[in-house]
Amino acid sequence: MTRISFVFLCAVALVCGCGSRSGLSDAKKGMAAFKDGNHEKAIRYFTAATERITSSPELYYHLGLAYLAHGDVKDARDAFEAALNLSPVENEANILGGLAQAAYHLKDFKAALAALEHALAVSPDDGTAVRLLTAMGAVQASNQNYSLAHLYYLRALKMNFSHAPARYNLSVLYQDQYDLKEEAFDNFKLFMGTADAKDKKRDKVENRINRLRTNLDRMAAARPAPQRNATRAGVLLQEAVNAHIARQHSRAVKAYKDALEADPLTFSAAYGLASLYRQQGNRAEALETFKIAIDINPTHQDSYAKAADMALQLRQPDEAVRLLTKALARSPNNPETARLMAQAAAAKRNGLEAAAYGEFYLSLIPKDSPDRAEFEKWVNTLKKK
Repeated sequence: MTRISFVFLCAVALVCGCGSRSGLSDAKKGMAAFKDGNHEKAIRYFTAATERITSSPELYYHLGLAYLAHGDVKDARDAFEAALNLSPVENEANILGGLAQAAYHLKDFKAALAALEHALAVSPDDGTAVRLLTAMGAVQASNQNYSLAHLYYLRALKMNFSHAPARYNLSVLYQDQYDLKEEAFDNFKLFMGTADAKDKKRDKVENRINRLRTNLDRMAAARPAPQRNATRAGVLLQEAVNAHIARQHSRAVKAYKDALEADPLTFSAAYGLASLYRQQGNRAEALETFKIAIDINPTHQDSYAKAADMALQLRQPDEAVRLLTKALARSPNNPETARLMAQAAAAKRNGLEAAAYGEFYLSLIPKDSPDRAEFEKWVNTLKKK
C-alpha cells in the first residue's frame, strides 16, 4: 500500500516551570539532542528531567516526540498521555496530535481518530486545524474508509488550498483507490506548484505525473473518433426541444435520440433526453442517459447530481456514491453534492459518514437557507445514533 502523509507533530517552546537546576539542565540538553536528531540521547535526558520536574506537559510532550522518532511507539503513547494528565495544558492540540500519531502507528485507528477529533475541538488556529484534518484523512484512508478520507482532505484544502500534505494524500487517493486518472493528474500538478522545493515527495510525484500523462495520452489515442454531423444534430436538437416544450414526449424522445446518433457528442441532446426520462418517471433510463451526458461533459455538475438522485431512487447507493465522488473531485465545494453524499451514506446505513457529509453541506450553505434547520436536525439525529 502506498504510504500516505501524516504530518502533524512539531516541537514547541519547552516550559518547565519550577524545578531543580539539574532538571532544567537535563531538559535543555534533551532539547539540544532532539534538535540534533540524536533521539536516544534526548530520551535519556528528558527522562532524567521528568524525575525532577513533574508538572511540565511540554516536557512529557517532547519526551513523546523523542520516543516516537526513535520508534518506541508505546512509550511515546504513555508520554503523551502523561502530558495530557497535567494541567494547565496550553499545548493540548499538539499533545493530542502526538497521541494520535502513536495510536496510528499502533494501528489503533479508533483511538487515533478520537484524539484528533478532540484536538480539532480545542485547536487554537486554522493552521493547526488544517494539519489535524489532513491527519484525520490519513487515518481514515489507512482504515480503508476512503469516502471519509476524501471528505477530510477536501475540508483541509477548503481551509488552505496550498496545504501540500493534504493535496498529496488527495492525489494518491484519486489514483490508487478511485482510479480517477485525470483528477489525480490535476491534483499532483497542483501539489508540485505548492510543495516546498525540498519536499522529498517531489521526485515520486513527478514520476506519477509522467506515468499518468502517458496513460491518459494512450487512452485518448485508443478512443475511436465518432462520426459527427453537427449541422444535422443541431436541427434535430431544436426539433426535440420544441416537442419537449409542447409535451409531445414520444416525438421529443425520438428527436433527442436522432440528434445523438447524428453527433454522439451533442451534450444538450443527452441532457435533454435524460431530463425528459426523469420527468416521465423512467428512472433507469434517466440514470443511464445522465451518465452519457457526464461522459460528454465531465464538468457538468447538475448531471452528476441528477444521476445520483436517480440512483438513490433506484436504491443503488453505491452507484450514487461513485458518481458523487467524481463530482466532488471536479467541484469540491458544491453543496448539492455534499447533501446527496449524506443521503447516499444514510441509505447505506452509515450514520457516521452521513453526519460528516451533512455537516459539510451545512458549512457550504447560507445561515438563512430555508432548509437549514430541518437538515441540521436530521444531522444531529444521525450523530446521536
